[in-house]
Amino acid sequence: MEIKTFTVADLQLALLSEDFWLTKTLPITKQRALSFCQNPRAEKNDPVLLVAYQDARVVGYLGILPDKIFFNNADHKLGWLTGWWVDPSIATNGTGVILLYKALNTYRERIGVSGGSREARKVLDASQKFIALNPLKGIDIRFRFNATKTMLRKFSWMKIFRVGFKVADVLLDEIVNLRSFSWERRNSISQRLTFEYVSTVDEETGRFIEQHYHHDLTRKGKADLNWIMTCPWIVSAPQKDAASKRYYFSSVSARYYYLGVKVYAQNNEMVGFLLLTVRDDRMSVAYAHFEGRHAPTIAAAAVYHALAMDVSTLVLYDERLVKSVAGLHCPCWSTQSISRGFFLSRAFADIPMADCRLHGGDGDFAFY
Repeated sequence: MEIKTFTVADLQLALLSEDFWLTKTLPITKQRALSFCQNPRAEKNDPVLLVAYQDARVVGYLGILPDKIFFNNADHKLGWLTGWWVDPSIATNGTGVILLYKALNTYRERIGVSGGSREARKVLDASQKFIALNPLKGIDIRFRFNATKTMLRKFSWMKIFRVGFKVADVLLDEIVNLRSFSWERRNSISQRLTFEYVSTVDEETGRFIEQHYHHDLTRKGKADLNWIMTCPWIVSAPQKDAASKRYYFSSVSARYYYLGVKVYAQNNEMVGFLLLTVRDDRMSVAYAHFEGRHAPTIAAAAVYHALAMDVSTLVLYDERLVKSVAGLHCPCWSTQSISRGFFLSRAFADIPMADCRLHGGDGDFAFY
């Protein structure tokens, strides 16, 4: 078995090569490779992809997302693991572990992991090379019941009742629409707040973010957020294309986009910025910047946009927003507590995490 390391420069060449994209299993999509090459925190010689070959066949791969974290008045380079896959037919020969240790060596033991499957976490635990950070505790707010999707996902044999479920969805959605209208009127959102929408971060927003990100572990600024918004890993498309069927991670969704929301109070003062990710019928707040006293206002703005954009679910991980949602009495069917895990290699064991804030989009989460 051969492990090949691709740097940013190598990926740029691979994008011009036909042979790289002819393998039965793709170790990366062109969309993701383009994004890796545009990462403002990556340098040309940074390793970003490890590929395991056996008899010229791709049998495993591991992506690495170069980033910086900030603590003790300094920035520190690291790589976030992403897209870690091993061919199930050889899963017991240690390929996944070899890829992990290769990543650790190439980044001088400075690696981070955001989320990960149960199998991946077992490998991390067994390596004894990582420490778990306190997980981000969030909330899943469900606005629309979506009986058709919910019931048929759990009980496929109930397809014969599909028409009945769809009728139920229509009736339940009308109830949601009435409740949403009433909630918006009670909270006077459109009278209290105004919004400006951006597809890239402008100068005003960049300055606002810089005033509020000093306690962030990754301190994503204007250039970083613009990269995320303009270089997604997932393409909006009606169905999977040929490439996505050869890649084992998300690359296509029916609806996928980012939206930057600048929030202004009545005096035309900018009080918050939200970077929203919409994927199919789900919206999540990847990054949120505001002063603590404005948390109820920003939480109301997030809920308002989830209702206006007709998503079924809103996901929040900012603890200030999570606490504020309870007081909004928003028109939802249910709420559920969720968590998001992060791990750092032991080289970062002395980080004063009490002074460092994580966002829901940190690691590679912003791209999903």
